[in-house]
This record gives sequence, structure tokens and C-alpha cells, in this order.
Amino acid sequence: MKRISFSSQFINKIGNDLIPEKIHTIRQNFEYWKKFEGKEVALFTWEGKPYHSNQKIFCVKRIVNVQEIEYKAQRFWFNIKCIEIAIPNKILAMNDGFREVFEFEHFFKKYKPGKMAILHFTDFKY
Repeated sequence: MKRISFSSQFINKIGNDLIPEKIHTIRQNFEYWKKFEGKEVALFTWEGKPYHSNQKIFCVKRIVNVQEIEYKAQRFWFNIKCIEIAIPNKILAMNDGFREVFEFEHFFKKYKPGKMAILHFTDFKY
């Protein structure tokens, strides 16, 4: 089963699921993630330093849908019938479990522009 890492800020207080606000996660490499659509994945956090400590699986979820999105100029865009539509970072941040838009934008500054994937854990789609 594929494993996906998450920061502890996105894990509920009990430690057995994501916080309710996090209905999706955004990852690089749309083509890679598309093959996991409809499949279950194990969500984990690192017990210590990432890649130098044990992984602690805290739940298993099904990826309901994988939606393609383009990341450029620190904005996310959908291409619908050859028309680019920007999704406000505030909405993406909220649905991705970030408390503040600033945190969301800061997190994605390290990413290069390109196609990304939104892994939906619910029936919601943009």
C-alpha cells in the first residue's frame, strides 16, 4: 500500500485521522498520483527527523479523485476546456487544512511551477 507523509499539524488530537478541514492534499507529479485514484493509501507522520526515523501510520484513506492543477507564479490554475481558471489560494488553503493563507503560500514557495495533483479524500471537486 502506498504511504503518504503528513505534518503533525494536519493530524487530529486523537491521532487517528486528518483534521476535518483537510479534505485533500496537493502533491507534485500528477501523472504519478493519477494511478492511485480509487485506491487506499496509508497516511503517516515521522516519529522524529524525516527520512531518519520511523514512520507512524495513523490512518488509511481512499483517494476518491485525483484532479490536475497547474502551479505557476504562486497561484494554482485549472485548465477547463482550454480556459485557465485561478482558484483563490484562500479556498485551497482552507480545504488543505492550513489555518492561514500565508502558511499555505509559504509552504508552496519551495515548489517549481508545473502540473500538480489534488488528492481528494471526499467526493468534493473543484
